[in-house]
Amino acid sequence: MYVTPSFHRPYRWVDGVGERILRILLTDPPQPLFMGALVTLDLGVQPSGYRKGLLIDGNHRLLTVLMLLLALRDRIRPLDAKMAEWIEQTCLINAKPPLQKNILTPKDRSVFEALVFSSSSPASGHPLEQVYRMGQEAFQSLKPHRLSELAERLLSHATFVELALAKGEDPYPVFKLFNSGDDAFAKAGLDAYTQFSHDPELMEIIAGGESQEVEFKCKTVLQGKQPGDAPSGVYSVVKAVAGFLNSTTGGILLIGVEDDGRICGVEREYSVVDRGKSSWDGYQLYLANMLRSKLNGKNAFLHYVIERRSARHHDVCLIRISPADEPVYLEKHLYVRTNNQTVEMLGPDLVNYVKARFSS
Repeated sequence: MYVTPSFHRPYRWVDGVGERILRILLTDPPQPLFMGALVTLDLGVQPSGYRKGLLIDGNHRLLTVLMLLLALRDRIRPLDAKMAEWIEQTCLINAKPPLQKNILTPKDRSVFEALVFSSSSPASGHPLEQVYRMGQEAFQSLKPHRLSELAERLLSHATFVELALAKGEDPYPVFKLFNSGDDAFAKAGLDAYTQFSHDPELMEIIAGGESQEVEFKCKTVLQGKQPGDAPSGVYSVVKAVAGFLNSTTGGILLIGVEDDGRICGVEREYSVVDRGKSSWDGYQLYLANMLRSKLNGKNAFLHYVIERRSARHHDVCLIRISPADEPVYLEKHLYVRTNNQTVEMLGPDLVNYVKARFSS
């Protein structure tokens, strides 16, 4: 799986690139198609079992190839369902959540996912759609055997050179090398990148958005948005932690991050939870005590860790949660993280889930 960091610019149509790829792709005999470098940062194997990489550079070229593959898949699906499925499994869709093999920046994500999952028509005129439509037109009159041949050719002849950085290695020098232009976007991207460069994992989590294994919360206790507002409780935070504890994979809860990935920080809550300390230490202690007092399960506290992270001059609270060995309840309710939400199990679903999930 690849995740494109949020500081990257949205996909941009570059005249001639798609046409060049199509021309080489349709030429006989087959010709090599060199697509340049992909710079990736290894993020390790995730709880879902997939290995994930942060896509530092090369995302636009990779997306252009994927759009043409999508056009091939949709053209060939009514003619050769097995070939269409092969394209999906090889390049587009995982067998289990998270389903996307490529997680894009927020401005491109909805259009890309609509095309991948064929759920709805994408926004008209979006650059990703332009490449997709161009591919559809080029493949429209081709026969099934020719379409299958082109799919195999695109996968075997479109060659990238991957510069793979090891987990924990600082990608900033490489990113700066590939983004050294004088335009405003390059400068803004470099500035944004410096806020995350010391913490690639946090960068990746925020870039990937909320999912089966990730949830964002803007605040823990503030009822309003100003220091001094009355605490409103931590029920939603505790519920989210309980949901991950009862899930099969666990996950990560980020506090101090808006739903759209913008960082708001938790430091404004320090004086609310502990007027004496008004610091991270007081906040962490308050959160740990609340989780421990409200979660009802055998040694539930052994399955989560509260960490302090920083980005864009804000403190972010990261709670890393592993699956519990026994059910964990919140006020006699059992919550489970499933897909992109935390749901309560009730009635027969509750009985069946506990039996299946926690049977030894």
